[in-house]
Amino acid sequence: MAPPRDFGFRLVALRLVGYRKNYEIRFVDEGGRINPLSIISGEISTGKTTILEFVDYCLGASRHPEHPEILTSVRSAQLEIVAYEPVPTDAITSETPDDIDLSDDAARWAVEENHYVIQRSVETSNRSALAYKGTLESVNGMPRKLSPDPGAEDSISKFFLQLCGLDRIRLRQAPTQPDSVTHALSFRDLSSLWFLSNTRLDNKNLLHEHQPPIAIKLRQVIDILFDVHDQSGAALAAQISELRSELAAERTGMHALRRFLEDQGVAGHNELDIREEEILRQHRSVRVELQRLDERMTENTGFASQLRNEYLEHARMAREAGGRARDRETLHRRLIPLKAQYAEDIKKLALLVEAKRLFDPLTVTVCPACLENLKSTAKVVNGRCGLCHVTLPLQPLEGTPDSNGELDDSEHSPVLESVDVSKELRSVRRRLSELKGYIEVVEGEMKEARRVSDAADATASTLQQQLDAMTRDVVSPFIAQRDHIYQSISESERLLAEIGQQRRMLTSMDVKADLIERLAGRLSESAKRLREMQSSQRQRDAVLANISNRFSSILRDFGYPKLAEAEVNRQLIPHVRGMRYDRVGSAGAMTLLALAWELSIFELAFEHDGRHPGFLMIDSPQKNLAPEQRSGSDEEFSGNAAGAIVRNVYSHITSWLSGGGQGAQIVVVDNAPPTQATDDVIVRYTGDPSIAPYGLIDDAIYV
Repeated sequence: MAPPRDFGFRLVALRLVGYRKNYEIRFVDEGGRINPLSIISGEISTGKTTILEFVDYCLGASRHPEHPEILTSVRSAQLEIVAYEPVPTDAITSETPDDIDLSDDAARWAVEENHYVIQRSVETSNRSALAYKGTLESVNGMPRKLSPDPGAEDSISKFFLQLCGLDRIRLRQAPTQPDSVTHALSFRDLSSLWFLSNTRLDNKNLLHEHQPPIAIKLRQVIDILFDVHDQSGAALAAQISELRSELAAERTGMHALRRFLEDQGVAGHNELDIREEEILRQHRSVRVELQRLDERMTENTGFASQLRNEYLEHARMAREAGGRARDRETLHRRLIPLKAQYAEDIKKLALLVEAKRLFDPLTVTVCPACLENLKSTAKVVNGRCGLCHVTLPLQPLEGTPDSNGELDDSEHSPVLESVDVSKELRSVRRRLSELKGYIEVVEGEMKEARRVSDAADATASTLQQQLDAMTRDVVSPFIAQRDHIYQSISESERLLAEIGQQRRMLTSMDVKADLIERLAGRLSESAKRLREMQSSQRQRDAVLANISNRFSSILRDFGYPKLAEAEVNRQLIPHVRGMRYDRVGSAGAMTLLALAWELSIFELAFEHDGRHPGFLMIDSPQKNLAPEQRSGSDEEFSGNAAGAIVRNVYSHITSWLSGGGQGAQIVVVDNAPPTQATDDVIVRYTGDPSIAPYGLIDDAIYV
């Protein structure tokens, strides 16, 4: 059953699609009902905060967790949500969209639960999202591609803003200046109101005071949630105007499409179903008739079965012979370039032999001084030239000197070693001769295979002509019947294709009609909200007083020590004991003040039908609340005092969820929640590989 709110959505489940397996956590009970409080507990470094960060990523955050076990295990993240969207009641579903009167009572509209799955990639740089309608177990139809750019026409931000009734709202960069530049509200501008991260608990930047542009937007967003924004009336009026324009454009397109379908004679879905069934019945009947005709033809031509079998056999032989001929021809084409390469190698080697004979720079046979013939060839002896006795700068060559101390260069000197080119030339010539012989064999096989193939083709052709001549008189009467049957089959297939096209056009019109209904629902809701705002004339001071009172009441429920002067000022900054929250001097106190501030905004926005998404994620509510007394710790937030405060925090949350917060959803990450919250723990990670569940990525210990 839908919660008592018209807009927003809740978290159903998070699934990390992995390479080895999927990792999933669900925020619903066994019956599929949303858990009011879902606690994720366990040891440190087991993936608890990662769950909230992946939810945030699926809701439009620019980055996802990048821990090593994530990058090596996860391909994409999928978040299933259930959205509560306004739709027409049965009393007006039969009316055309033009008949909708926005001034009618809101009872004409109902809240419909629709499940969506938002998927974003982890393994690629593409940060677009895919929005499927359905659940993680069953998605319907093609997905919508959502851009990560909040300013895009179809973006992640706009998708979620529409679910909260906050689309088409603009914020001023300078709220106090009427002519200030404006920019569109982004769903990320709301993130601080549905995600209290670990760092915001005590970083003295709860309202982004260190980032003035973000702080200005956050204050405007809170004002919008409570309809006290200075320009709330103008913003709602502008939103209604844009919705009216979009609705009018969609209706115009709907009418044009309806006229086109009427001009084309396109019937409704029921009529198309009847026509399709009739054509399919005729199509099956014609197919049966064709099969029977083929059987009669086979029976009437049985006298030619021997000739037909002979033809089929020769046709098979012709195909095989053709395959062998093509195989030999392919081999021959590949061998010819190899033969040419060998011939080219022989030319190069012959040129090298001739050059070596004419130009040998290493042979010295005449003394350059006396021009007498040398009795022996010059050699290197102990690193000196045997002719001029000059010490050579080169390193001694590897090898073993002979009995005279000379280095035997015939086997060991890579410089003086002579390559036997003539031997290599003879080897290449021998291989070329062998290749030529093989080519001649292949050419013979190729010619024979081609001759056999041509003969087989000729025989098969002759047999086919004889078969045609023998069966022509018997088959001719069936030819006209086959042509008529094939025409009938072609016509039925054409009609089926035409019906498929008409069905797609009708589906397109149904989608447009659904869009018009939803636009009309959002327009009706915005008009209702504008009327309520104009009649109530809610003042900002009254809202601030309510927030301050709730803030003080929550701190009292927490058991905040020495509580006094707890309030939220006009800039929405929390104070206690006459000091700003960031000057109290205690990290534990800042944690409690941050929790109380976040809960006061969330609770009041939910109770007063503000346009908050309807869920809140809190990371580490026990941060800085020491379980034991430590040196230097604040006594007010340590030991037994801290334990009592933690129990009080959970008591307040559960009490509110069962009272004024029925239908809301809170997800908490806490290492060790108190015993009283045991029933609300949806998973408890052990951090011990031998005890399941180890952590979110439960097989990371094997990575």
